[in-house]
Amino acid sequence: MIRKTAEIDIILLSLNQSIDAHYKWLVKMFRCVVSADITQPEISNADSHCLCEFGKWLNNHPARDGDETGYLYQINAAHAKMHASGRVLLLAIVEKRWLPEHFEHFQNALLAFTAAVTDYKIYLLNIRSNMDILTGLPGRRVLDESFDRQLIDASPFNLYLFLLDIDRFKSVNDTYGHLVGDVVLRTLAANLAAWARHDETAYRYGGEEFIIIIRAQTDDMACQAGMRICHLIAENSIQYPGGEINITVTGGVTRAQPGEPLDVVLGRSDQAMYEGKQTGRNRCMFMDEQHKITRITRREPVHQTFTKQVVG
Repeated sequence: MIRKTAEIDIILLSLNQSIDAHYKWLVKMFRCVVSADITQPEISNADSHCLCEFGKWLNNHPARDGDETGYLYQINAAHAKMHASGRVLLLAIVEKRWLPEHFEHFQNALLAFTAAVTDYKIYLLNIRSNMDILTGLPGRRVLDESFDRQLIDASPFNLYLFLLDIDRFKSVNDTYGHLVGDVVLRTLAANLAAWARHDETAYRYGGEEFIIIIRAQTDDMACQAGMRICHLIAENSIQYPGGEINITVTGGVTRAQPGEPLDVVLGRSDQAMYEGKQTGRNRCMFMDEQHKITRITRREPVHQTFTKQVVG
């Protein structure tokens, strides 16, 4: 699951504060040296990396995906090593048995910690820079770059791609103007982010098209997730300064097979969605492995089967 822009900003602030907190920690170490008092737990305790403010933040900061897990693991390891190295140096100084190697090891530990934090910042900033400016959702590039990993990490669940397109969006722009059209896009994006469950991630793919990546055990569960979203969109009016607008969407759901590239999976979803547009709009369609397209109903997995076969 991709983090939101506001979440990323909060994390970046926390990372900056972690550096500031460890400047204060260094000053405490100097005071301990001067006073020969090494009883403060955040300095001398073997678990001092867990007691400091940043350590507590790390323990309550779960990763969202495999890449983020790797960055947080490196930060946690470097953070623990930095505290341990500082404790060793402090004891050596107080007991007057220090060697140049003590300072060298501590210096290297400090640099490793700041490097790990910087790498994580760069990772977060890269995600943030690829957020869609209008809607605040992750954009096409984020999905392009993360899809292969998401497909692998979905196990033991299956990964589904749900492509949805606002019905007759051009008429919204023509009737109300592009500023209201932008309100519609922003509001829909905010709603999709709010309605997405823990196993769903929304993206703006371009224009009036959005994508939701769904992790589900079965085709039926994924189809019902898509249908749930379609109904929520149809049932919730979008407010704008001059009144309100009701919109509907047409969507296509398909399951990503192991090792499939995004463009192949997206092609099936697009074909399913196009079939929905051609047969009436305001509906959710599913394309299976045999390229058969079915219309999804809210509670029954198959309501109407089209005889048309789409060649992939």
